[in-house]
Amino acid sequence: MRLKGKVAVITGAGQGIGLSVAECFAREGARLVLNELRGVTGREAVKRIRALNARCTLVCGDSSSSRIARRTVETAVENFGRLDILVNNAGIAGSSVGDGPVTESKEDAWDQVLRINLKSVFLCCRYAIPEMIEGGGGAVINVSSILGLVGSTEHFQSHAYAASKGGIISLTRAMAATYAGDRVRVNCVAPGLIDTPMAGRIRGNTSALRYVKQHQPLRNGLGTPEEVATAILFLASDEASMITGVVLPVDCGWSAGT
Repeated sequence: MRLKGKVAVITGAGQGIGLSVAECFAREGARLVLNELRGVTGREAVKRIRALNARCTLVCGDSSSSRIARRTVETAVENFGRLDILVNNAGIAGSSVGDGPVTESKEDAWDQVLRINLKSVFLCCRYAIPEMIEGGGGAVINVSSILGLVGSTEHFQSHAYAASKGGIISLTRAMAATYAGDRVRVNCVAPGLIDTPMAGRIRGNTSALRYVKQHQPLRNGLGTPEEVATAILFLASDEASMITGVVLPVDCGWSAGT
């Protein structure tokens, strides 16, 4: 029960990494506010969390909207009296909206990816951190990507996506320095390719799967959402009380071999 008594907000919590984090936190005693764009997946996630005997509520909507980001934080305080942990996980794959190399990417794809992946982090932190400070401290964990750390010459040339995830890393470190004196820790994880719905286009691509196996030798393929969730749990818990400003690759060796 490493999070007993803690209140956590998780964005993009309806599936994949976000849902695994929610389930992991629930098992460790946290009370949860889930943010999810789609009501159907959000409500299903809440059912799964409540089946674990955890208290949980849902805010549907786009966390890159100031109104939704503020409402998500307010819901935590109104329902549970405080906010201790924020996990910024909401995001989209650039290729799904027309992202690619800068010479080929659509301008509106750039705007959409940066808004959903990076602006959502800014907005949620903007409203969450003051609540954490008032409560005596807290932990923010942002979900970046290995593509925010290294480039790829094939299969993963989504430059708006890379920029958004690199921006998350820089924002994480800047916030960590600014709010350390307020006992707010800000860290991020940089997952490799994880077996989530977002990775769907890769599963049917033999060449891309071969590329991933070469770059993620610890798993010889895709990692699991649960493995990322346990890394996030550590950073959220008091076991990481001296850790802030860290970028933790959870990438099965991708960054080590690049």
